[in-house]
Amino acid sequence: MKYRTEIDGLRAIAVLSVILFHAGVPGLPGGFVGVDVFFVISGYLITGILLRELAAGTFSIVAFYERRARRILPALFLVLLVCIPFGWFLMDPYAFWRLGQALMAVTVFVSNILFWRTTDYFTATVSNPLLHTWSLGVEEQFYIFFPLFLWLVWRYARTWLWWSILLVALISLAISQWGVQSGRLVAAFYLIPSRAFELLLGAVVALAAFRGRVPNLRPLLAEMLAWVGLGAVVWAVVMFSKGTPFPGWHALVPSMGTALILAFVRTDSLLGRLLSWRVMVGLGLISYSAYLWHQPVFAFVHIAGWSPGRGASLGLVGASLILAWLSWRYIEHPFRDKAWISRRAIFWWAGILSAGMLGFGAWLVATQGVSSRYASEELAWWRYADIGLQSGYVVKRFDAHAGAFTPGAERKVLILGDSYAQDFSNMAYEAGAWQDAQIRTIYIPAICQMAYVEEDISEHIDPINRPGCARNPTIRSSMLQIGQADIVVLAASWAPWSAELLPQTIANMHLRPGQHLFVVGPKNFGGTDIRRFLALGWEGRAALRSPVDPAVSQVNAILKRGLPAEVFVDQIEIICGAEERCPQVTDHDGLISYDGGHLTQDGAEYIGKRIFTESGLRLVR
Repeated sequence: MKYRTEIDGLRAIAVLSVILFHAGVPGLPGGFVGVDVFFVISGYLITGILLRELAAGTFSIVAFYERRARRILPALFLVLLVCIPFGWFLMDPYAFWRLGQALMAVTVFVSNILFWRTTDYFTATVSNPLLHTWSLGVEEQFYIFFPLFLWLVWRYARTWLWWSILLVALISLAISQWGVQSGRLVAAFYLIPSRAFELLLGAVVALAAFRGRVPNLRPLLAEMLAWVGLGAVVWAVVMFSKGTPFPGWHALVPSMGTALILAFVRTDSLLGRLLSWRVMVGLGLISYSAYLWHQPVFAFVHIAGWSPGRGASLGLVGASLILAWLSWRYIEHPFRDKAWISRRAIFWWAGILSAGMLGFGAWLVATQGVSSRYASEELAWWRYADIGLQSGYVVKRFDAHAGAFTPGAERKVLILGDSYAQDFSNMAYEAGAWQDAQIRTIYIPAICQMAYVEEDISEHIDPINRPGCARNPTIRSSMLQIGQADIVVLAASWAPWSAELLPQTIANMHLRPGQHLFVVGPKNFGGTDIRRFLALGWEGRAALRSPVDPAVSQVNAILKRGLPAEVFVDQIEIICGAEERCPQVTDHDGLISYDGGHLTQDGAEYIGKRIFTESGLRLVR
């Protein structure tokens, strides 16, 4: 294909939007759509190459994968290798263990599936140096099947080529929109069935160009359409945010914008000259390496305990671009030279490095991040940093009690709420409460809140979460079990609006005489820094006090003002005192909260015993 400098300029816009978004630069809340721009460009370029080879009778699947290996693997393996020593010295054993999982997944291009399975409410994505490789997984999974699909349709149903690509693209878009509307946002974001339409949109433009079907418009009209495309990309970068339901049809905005640019921009037009500006082209040439390097740079700075300000974040952007140029100049560029390294050599090196990376990743997983490097006390404290282990404790008992009550004479306890209700379930167990009772639980996510009122509360819920909330249980849908319970507990990370509406919610629950209701307030124990805690020693940790977040104090005050004293369980007053300064470790030197809000087993025992003796819960224990 003829080299188009404006495409490298478009790549520059894509990579800068992603990097600056991750750097926290204000004004670019939708910078993540740069990945969608990359998808469309990739689909366009690869499809154009494949169509020309099919037409010339030179198509070779081996040659195709050789090109992908030369393009993708050298810089990728370099970044993976550099991550290992930084992980060894900076990561806790459990984070290093998760890095091992990621190394294995990235090597076989299934990291998008790994992150779909492991990314949830509790996951700290900012400290994952390889999270961005999910997009490589999507692309490479697409290119496992697409060349074969294109070859089969070309050979046996060439007249249906347009409709075949369009049909698959529409099916993918429908899957993507269904995932968004049904609340399956993580799956829709990471998985190939809901992302393929973006690459196929680029394929449609390439097929149109190949068959001469791109309208031959007047230069002014073509220029206007190209600018409309750029405007759509910029609009998405500026106007989209983490609250935008995505991908789904929203992803069509940057994707269609990119397609318009690819179809109608001309090198000699104003936009073409801007995109072909030497600086833009240079950034586009190193865009792949820049994309690979920026996330590890940001992540390891965060893992090292440094929270850079705006100026320092821009410095990290500059460092990422310098690393990108070096790896492009000395790794990417040489490995694309067939005279320098043969096909046989590139496949041998790919096989050897892949096997080595898989083996090292498996060793990290088997040794739990080489945890033998740590003393027993250090390892005990580092366990608090294992988000998977800690969050597993939070949810396990609560989930085990989900379901309907069974007939019986024993007391019936119903706990409703979000992850704070899961914490409360653990507190009750660790305190030895309700051992003679039948306990049932109903999970109502914090993003949906608990409110049973006549007015429409959807305006209080983020648009991205409304479809999922419509499928989740509510107070209204739980009224049968509420009516059967002897003790009802509402525990949540309350929003100010739901806290204000709580008296009305309780009135609409129509509790019968003799039923006991308890509303558990929020809690907050500040940030956790295991390295710092270890350095402080036992006495230093015992003296730690963390001020309560003002937003949490506000909600707590609303609840305290609107609820009877015998109903409200004020965790902040009980644990933190009137000055609202909370301990971070228990009397036995156990960490109370591993993330500032959710409880460890030590924390659940410590707080559970206190609230079941120092609040109205003591009367029904």
